[in-house]
Amino acid sequence: MEKGMVIWFTGIPASGKSTLANEIQRRLEALGLPVEDLDADEVRANLSPNLGYTEEARDENTKRLAWFASKLSKYGANVMIAAVAPRQAYRDRAREWCDKFVEVYVETPLEVCQQRDPKGLYARAARGEVNDIAGMHQPYEAPTDPELHIRTTEGSVEECGDIIMAKLVELGYVPAAAQEAAK
Repeated sequence: MEKGMVIWFTGIPASGKSTLANEIQRRLEALGLPVEDLDADEVRANLSPNLGYTEEARDENTKRLAWFASKLSKYGANVMIAAVAPRQAYRDRAREWCDKFVEVYVETPLEVCQQRDPKGLYARAARGEVNDIAGMHQPYEAPTDPELHIRTTEGSVEECGDIIMAKLVELGYVPAAAQEAAK
């Protein structure tokens, strides 16, 4: 059985991680490939609802995501992870545990993320209800050497998806002939 890949979308909240993960999931499923979505917010809500946002809690959450992804990919699933994972060490650990690992840095200016604010997180911060947002209140360490660096303000979701799929073809994780079929 061929191992699946793990694509980790990282960036500050509301940067477009989940949107791009969903786009790539849709394209891979169109190719008939098995895909599993491990959105960090959903995993946290369902498996660890009492886990907070301290440094230790973030470490634990990303450790769980990486471990689970390594197990799923071992059996052929292609795993999409949309998680801030604000420390490089968290993502490096995932890279060590997952054979076919692709780090996608989804860069979007903080001001744009604040305007998007799909979950109301930045609005809550403006009201003083939260003070633990990575990239705003807490540090976010941008990836030092990601496979891909996507700037969401420079292209549409479809254009960003094309760039990601081209990289997956280049890495040999998706057949070249399949790229056009997945649009």
